[in-house]
Amino acid sequence: MTWLKSLHVENFRSIAGEVNVSLDAPIVLIHGPNGAGKTSLLSAIELALTGAVPSLSRAEPDYLAYLPHRDREFGRVRLDVAALDGTIRTGDIRVTARGVTGDPILGAADAAFFSERSYLAQSTLGRLLEIYQHTERKSQSPLTRFVKELLGLDRMEAIINGLGSAGHISRLKGPVPAYGKVREDIPLQEKVLAEIDREALEASASLSALRGELRERMSLVDASFPETTLGDDSANLQDLGRSLALDVEEAALTELVRARREVDVSEMVWKQASTVPGIAERETLEAEGQRARVALDAWTGRDGERIEELLGRSGTLFADFALSGESGYAERARSFGARAETDLRRLEGVLGAHEAGLERRDALTRELQEARTRIARLDSQINEASGTNEAYAKALSELASHIHGDTCPVCDRDFGGTSLAAHLSAKIGRLVEQAGRLQSLAKDHGNTVTAAAQLERQLATTQSQLLPEPDLSRAKARAADLGEVSRQLGDAMPLMQDGDRCRSEVARVAGALAAMRNAEQAVLTLRDKLDGLWQQLDGPSLDGVPTSELLVRVRTRIEEREAALNERQRARRQAADTVASLIALTRKIADRKVRRDEVEKTLLALRRRKDEADKLIELAKDLMRQTREARGRVVRKAFNDELNAIWRDLFVRLAPEEPFIPAFAIPEGAGTEIEAVLETHHRQGGKGGNPQAMLSAGNLNTAALTLFLALHLSVDARLPCLVIDDPVQSMDEVHIAQFAALLRTFSKQMRRQVVIAVHERSLFDYLALELSPAFEGDRLYVIELGRNAIGQTTHRWDPRTFVEDRAIAA
Repeated sequence: MTWLKSLHVENFRSIAGEVNVSLDAPIVLIHGPNGAGKTSLLSAIELALTGAVPSLSRAEPDYLAYLPHRDREFGRVRLDVAALDGTIRTGDIRVTARGVTGDPILGAADAAFFSERSYLAQSTLGRLLEIYQHTERKSQSPLTRFVKELLGLDRMEAIINGLGSAGHISRLKGPVPAYGKVREDIPLQEKVLAEIDREALEASASLSALRGELRERMSLVDASFPETTLGDDSANLQDLGRSLALDVEEAALTELVRARREVDVSEMVWKQASTVPGIAERETLEAEGQRARVALDAWTGRDGERIEELLGRSGTLFADFALSGESGYAERARSFGARAETDLRRLEGVLGAHEAGLERRDALTRELQEARTRIARLDSQINEASGTNEAYAKALSELASHIHGDTCPVCDRDFGGTSLAAHLSAKIGRLVEQAGRLQSLAKDHGNTVTAAAQLERQLATTQSQLLPEPDLSRAKARAADLGEVSRQLGDAMPLMQDGDRCRSEVARVAGALAAMRNAEQAVLTLRDKLDGLWQQLDGPSLDGVPTSELLVRVRTRIEEREAALNERQRARRQAADTVASLIALTRKIADRKVRRDEVEKTLLALRRRKDEADKLIELAKDLMRQTREARGRVVRKAFNDELNAIWRDLFVRLAPEEPFIPAFAIPEGAGTEIEAVLETHHRQGGKGGNPQAMLSAGNLNTAALTLFLALHLSVDARLPCLVIDDPVQSMDEVHIAQFAALLRTFSKQMRRQVVIAVHERSLFDYLALELSPAFEGDRLYVIELGRNAIGQTTHRWDPRTFVEDRAIAA
């Protein structure tokens, strides 16, 4: 239950500016000329309650883009309502050209009730009968949906709709897909059964062919293989498959691969040993090694310590610089030289920047001293000229217009032969000249002060960029150390190159002697290894055979063994694949047999379910027939006793002289579909045609209005309010008087809050008089809308309370 309290509208539809009105009265009467915003005000109430304006969507689907007032970026609607328990709820909605934001007050169900049962828009009134009229399309008319909602026929409709397809197999597939699936599955299962039998015959032929292949391949693997293993027992086949999977040839092949690698290594060792020098070459190498060692010792005793000391000093200059002693002297010196050169360039840049900063500081200091001297000189000149008074000159200039003759108007002095005007002009000229010079000095003084301040900032910045004395000293010392060490290393580079050559020669001779000794030992080890490999390959005794020929014989024996083992392994794998195919085919045949039994059982169950469903379909047809008859009885009773009675009472009150009375058509047969249509009944009895064909324009408007009120009263009042936009179109005075009385009944007896907008001034004054408060506590709010000279919406609302008529009482 909701009671409208107050409304705030800003730049919404035709309302320009803001409108704030109170709605806290049983009846709210709104008036204004065309375009003043009456409909916009009512649409704002609908928007705040429901979050949309359905009354506009019928005419313009994209109405949301036009909700803000023209040339306004956004509009706003705020509505306060009071619930039954007295709590206040607020709906605050913001509208832009892109859409609506904010939460409405009502939920979905109450919002639909308000739009359809509590709010009658002006555009809807003329089309109400057309909207609720019967339609030939498959979708139900709004009137039919309302009738079903009113009568509570949802369960009956559900039964009828649910059972409507029971008599047609094609339509039954939709609501009951299982039944259609059963009918379709029966021939499918019969087809599957025939396919299984065909595949069984093909599998039996494939099984015989695979057994023949397996016999051939097992003869290559094992000539003594028993054929009894190839029976129908799947366990025997699985044992055979596991034995074939062991692949005993793999271990022998692995050993042959290892032997082949040893032969490859042996050939390489034999080639290297064959090139080793003899005894004469060894003596020559030993003599060269002795000479190289003596030369290295001599260099070390003469220059080695000094070079090592110099390289050690260079290493201390860089914390992260380290080269192994294994590196050459020249390489270590070049690495240090590269690091030292980079660091020297960095230090030279730092020291150069410091020297440039010192020069910049001295230059800025001189410029700052000159600026301060100029400021002092300007201060002195300004003090000398400060006696000049520009205001005094202006005053004298204004006084010149009052001089007539040679007598001073201030002191009455007679200047005689000298012209007073000429004297005054000369005086004014001197004063103006002194004032201009003072202004020039002041401007020059300000510019010089600004320049001095900028020089002070630059001097402070330059001073902060200079290196502190400790850092400067460390940078100079490091640059000197790096330069000195780099120069010494450069001078000693020939000595370091000599030392590197001595060390390289000693290392070369020692390596050659070691290789010679290793080759002699490798030859002895190689012969022993080849003899062992030949024995592992079951070769005959080969005493006296040269090592080179033994290498060839060992490689040939390995290749022959590998070829034989690979052929046997290939036959084993093919046999294993055939066994796997036999096992898979045997299982497939067994599974197909099981599947055939399952399909037969499924087919039997489907036929049984179809028979049971056919019996249920017959029962459903009978139940649907009985439900339609019961629904028809309920519909006829509801139309006669409820809907038509309410509509007839309301219409007769507004149009007492109209012979034809609109009504809902009553379905003829008990089992026919519910489709509510409109017709007319004559007061003397008998039926007429459609209201649009039988009633005048005024009474047709009355029929639509009373239809809306009847629909509002026919269901439980979720929202005790009625919002109506200019409902008295084409009504005469009698209709309007009856309508005013009807509004009083709705407000006073049925406890409905009524918000109504009218256009004509005379009608507004009449309704304001007729609906005036009739007892203590009763109220009427009148709201008048208009526009000012610049197009802004104006509004005024006045509360009218009960006032006792003293004249009649007297």
